[in-house]
Amino acid sequence: MADGKLYFGSTPIKAPTTVRLGNEKIWSQNTNRTASGLMVGDIIAIKKTIHIEWANLTPEETAAINDFISNAGSAFFNVTFPDETFTEVTKTVYAGTPTYEQWGWDERRQLCRLIAVDLIEQ
Repeated sequence: MADGKLYFGSTPIKAPTTVRLGNEKIWSQNTNRTASGLMVGDIIAIKKTIHIEWANLTPEETAAINDFISNAGSAFFNVTFPDETFTEVTKTVYAGTPTYEQWGWDERRQLCRLIAVDLIEQ
């Protein structure tokens, strides 16, 4: 799928308006501070965190995203995306608590104005 798009599993997802990537360092159990205050330990892994926001989604687009990020029966899923070097990668992730901003209570066309969620590598 090397097309630079966002996929949840094999499902193409609407292009987000904001993506922020983080490289979280996972330290060994022996990580600590010495008496002089120096940190000691080893980085044993780097986990990717992905903050994604979408704007102006239809109810159908919102439901497609929710099938992955708010699915009690399947906590983990694959996400394929271009990383910070624009190399396409696939990571197995779980979703943090999503937030939704609704827009259109007084309008004929109702949209989910903004969805934001953090995806954390397993």
